[in-house]
Amino acid sequence: MRKAYRAAAGLLLAVALAVTTFLLHFNLSTAGSLQLLLVVLIALRWGFLEATLVSLAAVTSLNFLFIDPVFTFSVSDPRNWISLATFEATALLVSGLSSKVQSGTAEANLQRTRTAKLYELSRAILLIEAKQSTREQLSALIRELMQVESVDLWHAHDPGPSSALEAADNDPGSAMATYQANQDSDDPTLRISRRVLRLGTTPIGGMVLRGWETDPLLADAVASLAAVAFERARAIERENRSEVARNAEQLRTAVLDGLAHGFKTPLTAIQTASSGLLAIGELSPTQAELVSIIDEEATLLGRLTTRLLQTAALEAREIRLRRARLSMLTLVQQVLDEQEEALRARVTLSPALHLAPIDVDAQLVKLALQQLLDNANKYSSVGSLIDIGISQGSLETTVTVANHGSSIPPQERER
Repeated sequence: MRKAYRAAAGLLLAVALAVTTFLLHFNLSTAGSLQLLLVVLIALRWGFLEATLVSLAAVTSLNFLFIDPVFTFSVSDPRNWISLATFEATALLVSGLSSKVQSGTAEANLQRTRTAKLYELSRAILLIEAKQSTREQLSALIRELMQVESVDLWHAHDPGPSSALEAADNDPGSAMATYQANQDSDDPTLRISRRVLRLGTTPIGGMVLRGWETDPLLADAVASLAAVAFERARAIERENRSEVARNAEQLRTAVLDGLAHGFKTPLTAIQTASSGLLAIGELSPTQAELVSIIDEEATLLGRLTTRLLQTAALEAREIRLRRARLSMLTLVQQVLDEQEEALRARVTLSPALHLAPIDVDAQLVKLALQQLLDNANKYSSVGSLIDIGISQGSLETTVTVANHGSSIPPQERER
């Protein structure tokens, strides 16, 4: 409709200019130059179609008012046909060039505007608060900087939308539906753009922009920035969780270390006292038995405390290897000798023949074997056997501890 109004206005201007130049007694050359100037101005202002219609009106007006016989649409001199044709060709050529210049200028302006908006959005994304909802902050930024009436964002790894957005997620035209359909689209009539958020070629979410002058290239760029923003938020969240886990692990190690050291002193005193009472030998059989139990249990607690200290040192990465050339069979036998009689009776040991000595830290290997044996005892069926095997290859020596009972869940086995 706007083009029709412009075309009508251009035709009236061309006729009015022709009548004015006729009344002022301008010659054909001057009138034609003025008409050509009008065509160029309309081409620059409104476009090629309007300029073409004005050029046709100008040719008709010049023919009617300035070419003999005047006040008719006939031409007596063939040379005037050439003049009119030349005028029309020139007008069309100049209109086309002007229209191209205008289109190029408009495209350059659009590109500058698009780049400026994307630059502002990329800067604003870097300032998104990690403690607040990334989706809400990003939606507000896109609405403000892209001049969009409403923004619907959905991310596959988002912890969960607010209740106000859950209804929108169930809408067939929502960002979640766009992600599930895995298809981009633009609807200039409804002023809606739908985009799948992707990292590389992997879909991670959806975006719907409503109420804006649809620009497919700008929508693509905004979707890419939104995907980067969501992934950046996820990376920061993972880093924060890792930091919390590291701090908790350090605290746990410090507590273990403190408890172990705190136990050492009273245990040493108990063990010294019980050993001294046994050495004196002036105890009744019942007293001697009770003191022997105290001494044995204090020794057991002392070993447990030593294991706690070793574990704390391992987790703090403060351990230093003390290698010695030893037989693995000897180390396994030493660990078994330290166990209670009931546990030793359930263990079957199956070493390979001709085991060669290897370079190991005896204390750490015994600690690992003790842990495996404790787990096998804890999670095996009552009275079942615990099998310990020792094998040796050209590059490694393997000790296996197998029990009969509950198994380790598959998702935990890598740990």
